[in-house]
Amino acid sequence: MARIFKRKEGLATFTASTQSRIPLSRNYHVQQLLCRLVVNHTNDGAVFKSEHFANLINSIQIVANGNRTIKHIDVKKLVYNSLYSAGKAMTNDVKTADGAQTSVIYFTIDFSMRNMARPADTIENSALYQTFDMLIDWAGASNVGSGITVDSATISVSSNQLIGYARNPGERIAHNVETQLVEEVMSSTTEFQIKLPTQKAYRNLLIASTVDGNRNSSLIKGIKLKSGTTVFAEWDAEDLRALNVDRHAIRDENDVNGLLLLDFAERGRISDLLDTRVNFNTLELVLDVEKQDGVNKVTVYQDVFDVESAVEVKA
Repeated sequence: MARIFKRKEGLATFTASTQSRIPLSRNYHVQQLLCRLVVNHTNDGAVFKSEHFANLINSIQIVANGNRTIKHIDVKKLVYNSLYSAGKAMTNDVKTADGAQTSVIYFTIDFSMRNMARPADTIENSALYQTFDMLIDWAGASNVGSGITVDSATISVSSNQLIGYARNPGERIAHNVETQLVEEVMSSTTEFQIKLPTQKAYRNLLIASTVDGNRNSSLIKGIKLKSGTTVFAEWDAEDLRALNVDRHAIRDENDVNGLLLLDFAERGRISDLLDTRVNFNTLELVLDVEKQDGVNKVTVYQDVFDVESAVEVKA
């Protein structure tokens, strides 16, 4: 019988516009990584952007064997994962008063897909790899907001691992892959098109709209997902946001301002995923956008169920 082993993985310290590396352990099946970001900062009339200190990290990558990227995502998305699976973000203690302060935020990096009937379908067997690394791309204090000086910051990482766990004989290895792309909106249009890759099985798409780095619900008016003449989803933005609040038990609806989730696995079944590996050569996200004053950006986060041809346990 499998049991859970919790262990400290390592830590990295902040230097603006650099990359840190934390080598991860390679022993067992990893469910998730718990990350704690502690920031020592000085405020002087501080004005924080949406997601405050999550903006101090441009991206986190999980890379196996030096060339297999399992995650390449910003910390904001990792905060949103908790929001849509638990109805609220994880513990945040962000100090906004003037003077020297210490703020703490938590987030997780999930390998076992949350809210699925079988989360362990995508559990990550780190023992299969020669190297298993977490790469942290640091940003700068200006990403966090204005009137904020980052004096120092540290991210510490712990893991939840299953010991004695084995996939079913003949079951192919699968991964919970998370990536993102960013597009700038230069003018209002009902046909703002973003091309997405095919040959993938999509668990969901999360679309974030921002103006000058702050989430904004006025930018996107409508959303359509299609391949040629086949339309998979077509929603008024406010209708979809209201559905997201209800289906994901969002405790404060203001938490999903500027966010829209297309969830293809509401029942938690892999068979419900949007599978573009067969029959679909194109995938287009078409947005009805209304340009706002400032820099308008749309970030599309992609959660993909990636299945290998290899099996972990032979029959």
